[in-house]
Amino acid sequence: MKKHAANMITSVRILLSPALFLFRGLTSSFFVIYLICAASDLFDGPVARMTKSTGLTGSILDSIGDTLMYTGMMKVALTAYGIPDWALISLVAALALHVISALIAAHKFGTFYFTHTVAGKIMGGAFFLTPFALCFGLRSLHMFVICLIATYSAVEAIIIQANMKYADSDVRSVSELRQFQQD
Repeated sequence: MKKHAANMITSVRILLSPALFLFRGLTSSFFVIYLICAASDLFDGPVARMTKSTGLTGSILDSIGDTLMYTGMMKVALTAYGIPDWALISLVAALALHVISALIAAHKFGTFYFTHTVAGKIMGGAFFLTPFALCFGLRSLHMFVICLIATYSAVEAIIIQANMKYADSDVRSVSELRQFQQD
């Protein structure tokens, strides 16, 4: 049971995130579900490390949970507030680059996975803050910051995957590549 605790926490996000698609605005019910999902995202990694149960399966489940949660949140943001065209194009391009990085991993290592870099964590934090930023009228500024971080994170993920010698989703940045290449 202890060995699967982190994946069970991630599963909460995977199971609850589709409910976010049902909302048409940033209601209190939306925020309750969103914050439960966010808590699972916050705690699954530390629990995996604490129980020494980190692995590629957990990493893939985490990416699925993140994708569902943030896609559901962005659907609500689009419905309630709209997103400028330039931001939507930039975010779709960054998402495509992230998928390309995972396709590189699939081609090289036989498994489709996303890296878990520091830039990716910062991007996740910025995405998490989106509903709150929208409530405070910071749409354009927030979208600009997210687009910058998302683009950097995606390009970094491609560089990492293209240069890795073995599958490892936990490279924290391009600067760590040398360390991973020597292992």
